[in-house]
Amino acid sequence: MAVSKAKLDRALNPTTVAVVGAKKANGFNWLRNMSDLQGKLYSVHVNPDHGEEIQKEFNIENYANIKDIPDEIDYVVVSVPRAAAPQVLRDCIAKNVGGVGMFTSGFAETKEPEGIELQNEITEIAREGDVALLGPNCMGLYNPQKGVRFSQEQSIENVGSVAFISQSGGHAGSFATAAKARNIGINKVISFGNGVVLENADYLEYLGQDDSVEVIGMYIEGLKDGKRFFNVLKQVASKKPVVIWKGGQTPQGQRATASHTGSLAESIDMWDVVIRQCGAIRADNLEETVDIIKALSTLPSVQGSKVGLIGGSGGQSVSMSDAFGKEGLDVPPLSESSYDTLRGFFRQIGASYMNPMDVGGMNREQLQTIMDILINDPNIDLVLGQITPSSMRNNRFNQGIETLLTVLSRTKENVSKPIACMLITPDPYGQGQELFDLEQRLQQANITSFPSYERAAKAMARMVNYYKNQSQSI
Repeated sequence: MAVSKAKLDRALNPTTVAVVGAKKANGFNWLRNMSDLQGKLYSVHVNPDHGEEIQKEFNIENYANIKDIPDEIDYVVVSVPRAAAPQVLRDCIAKNVGGVGMFTSGFAETKEPEGIELQNEITEIAREGDVALLGPNCMGLYNPQKGVRFSQEQSIENVGSVAFISQSGGHAGSFATAAKARNIGINKVISFGNGVVLENADYLEYLGQDDSVEVIGMYIEGLKDGKRFFNVLKQVASKKPVVIWKGGQTPQGQRATASHTGSLAESIDMWDVVIRQCGAIRADNLEETVDIIKALSTLPSVQGSKVGLIGGSGGQSVSMSDAFGKEGLDVPPLSESSYDTLRGFFRQIGASYMNPMDVGGMNREQLQTIMDILINDPNIDLVLGQITPSSMRNNRFNQGIETLLTVLSRTKENVSKPIACMLITPDPYGQGQELFDLEQRLQQANITSFPSYERAAKAMARMVNYYKNQSQSI
């Protein structure tokens, strides 16, 4: 690692933060982002009028130079014109700060000689000064536990064990937003842009050693040291899941990465080999990344690929089975002992007891009986149930949803097999509010859910394959 671990520790877990160059034009946005900081916040601004306004509005001290601040500073957000960045970085080093999140852009990603020269200069300054430089051209750090944010939309209450590393500030922000919506607890989100001092392997190595992080996601456009990344990834993925979303999968995307962060993109075929050999997990977009991380962070480990499905009838059962089958998962018949029990039971109420299983219209006791049979069947490794948000419009069906939630929650507490839900609607726009309300009810019941058969199947397949590879490598 190019900087000391102690400096990176301070940067990623700060208790004192300074913002250099907060702009009046955007309402001193970076200071507002830090309004819930669990520590001391300072402003650095050379304009005395702006400094006075900052002191009045935010009730914090403003200084003309970071070196004038009396306290030790762990993390600094730099939002100054690019020509001023080298001197600000020198001042930060003289102050012995832990790290700098350099929001300032206009460096090598521009392909301009001046931008390239300035990037080379700040790289040399940071390396010689032993400072954890995030960026430049990045959003920096989101650590909800410390109240450090790069957007006011980010929650400080959404604390958990998932970390996300991203070369894209936009994708870092989108992941944080999606994680909040899906009730995925965040430990840290790190946006590092051009990554001139610290890059993918450095953050991955650090988070791999952090016991408070259980699942790691990454958005990667390119690497500086492929061999080192391979070695670090293999080591970390043997201890905890690492989900990799690779940007630049096509020639068109690879050209875009060069103009975005100045990265040299590698072929997706090479990445497939790296991910497979290291025991990591591939995702192709934000949705897949979030779904896979949701599964890995909320469900118990699974020891097989046989799926039990409930809630679908007719064509829905066919579509469910196809979705899971296409991902390499099996939807098998149940065991003979289960069928012996089910034959008599279903003869009384009239429904299908095949897999997928139709449980429409059942009361709580009947549904609990079905769940107990399904979850204890030796031919079943994980169970997913379907819920339709439109059912919430009908009081009778709404009661059925409550019954299903109660049974799923009760069963989930007493078994080690994964149990999850699929929220199925043909009209996600017209039923958007109902979909949101149902997702909230599932979250309150601590039940994992996915918004379609296909997304559930992909996430379950990636989770199954990860645990299969883990067991084979032991």
